[in-house]
Amino acid sequence: MAQAKKKKKKKQVNKWIMLIIGFAVFLILSVIGGYFALLYAGGKMVEMDENKLRDIKLEATKIMDVNGKELSKLYVLEDREYVTIDKVPKKLVQAFVAVEDKRFFEHNGVDMIRIGGAIWKDIRAGSAVEGASTITQQLAKNVFLSHEKTFWRKTKEVSIAINLENRFTKDQIMEMYLNKIYLGHGAYGIKAAANYYFGKEKAEHLDTLTTAEIAQLAAIPKGPSIYSPFNNPAKSKERRDTIIRLMAEQGIITVQEKEAAQQEALPTKKVTEGNSYQAFLDYVVDEAEERYGIAENELYSGGYQIYTTLNTDVQDAMVKNFENAKNFPKDGSTNQVDAGMVVLDAKTGGIAGIVGGRNYVHKGWNNALSLHQPGSSFKPLAVFAPALDTGKWHAGSQLSNKRQSFNGYEPRNWNNQYSESIRMDKAVQMSLNVPTVWLLNEIGIDNSLKYIKDFGISLDPTDRNLSIALGGLHKGTSPLRMAQAYTAFTNGGVVKEAHAIDKIKDLRTGKEEIRPVKETQVISPNAAWEMHELLRNAVQRGTGTSAKMKNWPVAGKTGTTQSALSSKANKDAWFVGYNPRYIGSIWMGFPKEDKGHIMYDGSGKTARMFSIVMQEALKNEKPMDFERPNGVSERHEVEENQEVATTPPALSVRLTIEGSQPVALLMWDDANEKTTGYDVMRYLNNPESAEKISSKQSGKTFVDQVKEGVLYKYFVVPYDENGNPGSPSNIGEVNTKQLEELLQNGENQHEENNSGDNQNSTEGDQSPNNGSNGSSEQEGHGNTDNSGNSNSTPQGLPNGNNGGNNQNNGQGHGQGNGSSGNGADPNASQRPADIPDPTQSTDPSQQGTGN
Repeated sequence: MAQAKKKKKKKQVNKWIMLIIGFAVFLILSVIGGYFALLYAGGKMVEMDENKLRDIKLEATKIMDVNGKELSKLYVLEDREYVTIDKVPKKLVQAFVAVEDKRFFEHNGVDMIRIGGAIWKDIRAGSAVEGASTITQQLAKNVFLSHEKTFWRKTKEVSIAINLENRFTKDQIMEMYLNKIYLGHGAYGIKAAANYYFGKEKAEHLDTLTTAEIAQLAAIPKGPSIYSPFNNPAKSKERRDTIIRLMAEQGIITVQEKEAAQQEALPTKKVTEGNSYQAFLDYVVDEAEERYGIAENELYSGGYQIYTTLNTDVQDAMVKNFENAKNFPKDGSTNQVDAGMVVLDAKTGGIAGIVGGRNYVHKGWNNALSLHQPGSSFKPLAVFAPALDTGKWHAGSQLSNKRQSFNGYEPRNWNNQYSESIRMDKAVQMSLNVPTVWLLNEIGIDNSLKYIKDFGISLDPTDRNLSIALGGLHKGTSPLRMAQAYTAFTNGGVVKEAHAIDKIKDLRTGKEEIRPVKETQVISPNAAWEMHELLRNAVQRGTGTSAKMKNWPVAGKTGTTQSALSSKANKDAWFVGYNPRYIGSIWMGFPKEDKGHIMYDGSGKTARMFSIVMQEALKNEKPMDFERPNGVSERHEVEENQEVATTPPALSVRLTIEGSQPVALLMWDDANEKTTGYDVMRYLNNPESAEKISSKQSGKTFVDQVKEGVLYKYFVVPYDENGNPGSPSNIGEVNTKQLEELLQNGENQHEENNSGDNQNSTEGDQSPNNGSNGSSEQEGHGNTDNSGNSNSTPQGLPNGNNGGNNQNNGQGHGQGNGSSGNGADPNASQRPADIPDPTQSTDPSQQGTGN
């Protein structure tokens, strides 16, 4: 009985052994069969398309605009020429082998040692950190395969590589590889790249490539954009020098040659004129790689049709007005004031237009994407929208507006005017700093930081301080990110990801790919609408009046940051705003500030640029109004204005002579019965540096002594018997550059305020507290240089750079980073000690940003 059981058990064991053996045999045969099937498939692909290996003609990828019309094509360089291996310097081949595939002459297309090493490194790192493709695999991928990153694609790559090794010699594979490899900037193959980077126009000139130039070419394939000597000189040189070191270690060059090559300078970028859409096309290429996984070289090799969000009416309007020097502040001694602008579809976040600079070139510096200090345009994101979203605050809430210290940080209002409290809508309208900082302190910095992150703005750890209320970011942010953040105010609190591509069609397979656009609910619909109303009021009556459009409503916020060289100048000027169709974000400033490059205009120029670009872009569209979303309640009604004046005083200024002394004669009219006195304010460039030259005087005239060769600007502020301020007057000017002519003529030349020649009367609407901008009134002074004086009549506030002088709080109490700083230096916006400023306090919180 026991013996029978043993036999039965033995049979069962044998049965399992046979099953395992059978399965193993089946698995081995399947693997072998699959291997040969893949080899066959790879061989078929090579056989059918073998001509592709030496074909240097590539079909351009088509770029379509938002209406489906062809916008442009992505072209490769024109001078493509197939170069045989005998014309390629031996050192160049050795360099590529050294860095890309050091066992190229030993393996059969797949380097198992390298694959094993890569897997081990990936395991240790916990993610994929190292590639293992051989030169043959790279050739297979570049010629025969699509961009899809799947297991089967990699398997096909291996199969094709093995077939290539069976069909061609190593020299033939290397020859085809060097003619097919993408080396950046539309250059395919070493011949085109040698010409583009080093001016080697003919194939026979390849022999003249230096060791450094050879290493430079070998450095690029790992990342054509990242390691381009034109795009990233520092990274490019670092990688080039690494390859030079590898060449020395492998005996390709001597130590002396290594040292000499590493001292060689990088190539100088060719200045080429880009087309009107170049910045947008560059962005499309980057987005295709980031969002769709299609590398730049695959786009340039053709076969794609990319449907984008670009609207040619918008882009053409932007380019046209960027070419008009009158739309910009005065040039510096050697460079122009530069700018960057982005326009998004207000509902979708699609990029309707983008301009990277006044002289943008392919893959050049893009001011629309680079980081700048946002100034007061950041206030809605850091303070007011988060406060409204809590439900505890509303447009009519009273905010503290008295001089005060926040643990040593003492912000100041641009106009030096304070009160016990002020309504939120008035604080936004006038771009006041004290109530903004006070409100941030109330809602909490950490709470604000969370909202800022959700709005899509990246921050530095050092940004955790009250200066973020005024845009005092350590690194700054870009016009694109600001425009994206403002989509929350046009979409019920939802931030729509800024994007340039709607879909990509692969013409070889017919497959269309659409990637969803990220949407984030940051604030409630009610908070978004109330913030919108505050921003609309800021344009209608506040600091952004230069952004007004004819027949189209506009909402938005200006912003400036103070120059590090002069408290009377600006480093950055901004406007971020929108109408029912588009959101626009624009920055202006010098690329590098020095004594010969100081910008004295404020955000009036940027607001004005927004207006003229949008007016032209929308000239063929029927005007629309903002619509309050369903379910959103009306905002709190604005209470009756408690200020003295509902209409600002009307100021005129003229240049005259008293005895032998030139003076500015100020006269104003004011029909408001409650007015009991006036402050007279004077400044040279920025209202934020205005000094009070007469306090609470009862008369309506004032005489000010002036110096020759200076442009003086004035405004007056009315007060009632209780000391409450009213709406400031318009800005009046005298230009004493014409003093000599005045003295010779012996007569008083003057130009009356509100004259018909004044181009900046802003449609003649003198609403109370209508904000003007420092550069806004300068735009209207077309005759300033040709007359003794000039007066503008902007809509209300005389503050081109409103928003206060407290941003430069990098020193002292650990509160800030200096809004006009450029990153790491927290004191970057301090005025140098050798530049005196009699109108400003030495307190670091008294210098800063505005409107």
